[in-house]
Amino acid sequence: MSTKATGGAQDAGSWIRPAGPDAPLIWGRREGVVFGLPSDGGMHGPRGLIRIGIWNTDEDRAELINFVAIEPVVEGDEPRGTRMGYSELEPSQLDPGRHGKRLWTTGPAAGEVAALPAGVEELTVPIDVEAFTANGARVHLIAQMRSDRPTEVAFSVYHHDDSAPIDEHTLTATMGNYGRLRLLWLRDRVVDSRALYDTYDDIHFAHGDPYPLDDMIRLEDGAAFVMCSANEADPSSVSVDHPWWGYSSVKLTQYWRVPAADVRPDLRVRVNGRRVYWAQDLEIPGGVSFENFEVRQSYTPGQRSVFGLTQAEPQELVPAVARLAPETE
Repeated sequence: MSTKATGGAQDAGSWIRPAGPDAPLIWGRREGVVFGLPSDGGMHGPRGLIRIGIWNTDEDRAELINFVAIEPVVEGDEPRGTRMGYSELEPSQLDPGRHGKRLWTTGPAAGEVAALPAGVEELTVPIDVEAFTANGARVHLIAQMRSDRPTEVAFSVYHHDDSAPIDEHTLTATMGNYGRLRLLWLRDRVVDSRALYDTYDDIHFAHGDPYPLDDMIRLEDGAAFVMCSANEADPSSVSVDHPWWGYSSVKLTQYWRVPAADVRPDLRVRVNGRRVYWAQDLEIPGGVSFENFEVRQSYTPGQRSVFGLTQAEPQELVPAVARLAPETE
């Protein structure tokens, strides 16, 4: 099984990088994905979240698509809810009175670009995270992009020496409701959020069992792969009566890829859903959609997970799933 998401020739695009320490913290490729940290003039959103988007070449700016939160789970016998840290929800100790952990880069603001074989370039941006006081986790990560994989940003996760023992070091895409992601593409089926949560009528998160490694798509190189997409042919054509939640970008497939060397037996996919938008009583047009979209597994220092955004449809990325393709609306 192959996928266009995992390769391709380097094209003529160029890097997006901060011009200096006080410039907006945005990195990425003009022809692909961009990511950023909270900063003046950067992609907007709550504290404690890594911004993920694409570069709008017509308007020469970053276009926010999703957020990635950091959720370390520490070892112990306590209930899971007290073992997990939430980077966007916990109060900050470095900035009293504010919620959301502070995120910053520990290297040059521009990141560092290294030359790889065959004319490929790789951008590296180390990111530190304020300590999680609720569970004692002290974690950091490295974000990397390659010029021959412009649709992807890879995250390698680590812990500091003074951290509580880490059981899981999960990064979760937290804003699927913005693009109204309703189709979860697994190895042998497509899960529709509207069917999965067909009886759900609450204002909070709708949960369900995770999908184990055996349910994930496996690529030719052994990587584990899973995709989420909108059911609508043109999400931007759907009117939303709210200044923020109306989706205005192109239709995008979002995915997680875990390289073969980083796959552990307990790797699993987890999603949850919402019927109304976060912090609103406004119903999501068309029904329940997936909000959090993540891959979880036991922690080992340096393990990688890769998040991608592409205009390619799931059937184009992984031709073998074409037989599963649901009709769009």
